[in-house]
Amino acid sequence: MKPQLESNINKKPLYWLAALLLMAYTIIVTVVYQQVKNTVIENKLDELNQHILYQKSLRQYINTQLKPVIYNLQKQQIISYDYFDPHLLSATFIARNIYQNFDESLDAKNMHSWKYRLAAKNPLNPINQATPAEIELLNKFNNNHNLKSIYQIETINGEETLYYAAPFNPNNASCLRCHGIPKVAPKGLIERYGSETGFYEKIGDIRAFFSYRLKLSESMAYAHKPFIAISIIIFAFIMIFYAITAWAYLVEQKRKLLVARQQEELEFVAHHDFLTKLKNRHCLSRDFSAQLTEINKATHHYSNLWVIMLDIDFFKAINDDFGHDIGDIALKKFGEILQEEVKNLEHAEAYRLGGEEFLIIIRNTDAKIINALYTDICESFANIEIQGLDRTIQLSAGATEVQLEEHQFDILKRVDKALYQAKEQGRNRLIII
Repeated sequence: MKPQLESNINKKPLYWLAALLLMAYTIIVTVVYQQVKNTVIENKLDELNQHILYQKSLRQYINTQLKPVIYNLQKQQIISYDYFDPHLLSATFIARNIYQNFDESLDAKNMHSWKYRLAAKNPLNPINQATPAEIELLNKFNNNHNLKSIYQIETINGEETLYYAAPFNPNNASCLRCHGIPKVAPKGLIERYGSETGFYEKIGDIRAFFSYRLKLSESMAYAHKPFIAISIIIFAFIMIFYAITAWAYLVEQKRKLLVARQQEELEFVAHHDFLTKLKNRHCLSRDFSAQLTEINKATHHYSNLWVIMLDIDFFKAINDDFGHDIGDIALKKFGEILQEEVKNLEHAEAYRLGGEEFLIIIRNTDAKIINALYTDICESFANIEIQGLDRTIQLSAGATEVQLEEHQFDILKRVDKALYQAKEQGRNRLIII
């Protein structure tokens, strides 16, 4: 029977390509998202820097414009020296309240804003008391006056926030008027905050820092639409690339399969008989040579290889009496019988030499099995039913065992001689020589 060519295309490369592209897409989208996130952070930091400049300008105005006026009024004794009101004389108090009003205005309009905080290790106002983590950060600013600010991403309650912190300027002499020793501080300040905390600061120390915190999820919400659009474009590009690549791969694989199928068909036609589908004489020459080479290389003192040649008795009479179409059917049926017989043998192959002559090569057998095989073939052929043929078909056969170092030509000549003897002795028999 003609072997069937495996028609399924190997799609594993397409699966691997899909997995690779999916991985690449994931990496690209992750990188794009991180870039978008970095851009949002940079924009927010730019906005914050503008606000910090505004706050510094406000503090500078309070320290250089407002406070000198108050101090001058105190010198003129228009205002008592012990007068103190944070609404006029505390830059941190004024800045915090202004920013608080600003923040409330933004919240009222559902606009996302930074949350401001001032933290000090030793504050006058308890609201500004630093947490342990903030004290650690304040110490870091004091240990390195060149550190002007820090920003980092922190996760709070499962939500990412952008955190920014910057130190106050180091204490100078004017700072000690309110943060030096309690006895020189304005009585109004002592009356408001007490004398337990907020004092005994030193010149050159950084007593506080301000910080801002922003929920990134709120800011990233504005970037989601362009990010999704970019992701869809990238995904569409990858899908188009995959579709084109897969189409080109499938077309090429189909072409290769077609070429392979054509080559196999040509190989089959070249080595098989068209009518019976058995291997032909050309294939016999190739296979038999390989068998002889293999047994001659073995260490056995005998080959254990047998050859049987079979011939349909009086086949010309069948063609003449019943027609060539009946003769062709008989040949096809005989070919099917031989194929079934060799299937049941471990090492056997059947060939059509031409006309009504056939040949079987068998490995690992003996004369007893050869006789049994001949009998089975004859019985099977005698029992076939061919419409239009009312004659029992009989077979003559010759068989021989291959000897070591024999040539193919000599073996075929000897088995042909055995077949000739079977015909001379009355046909319908097997002769082994």
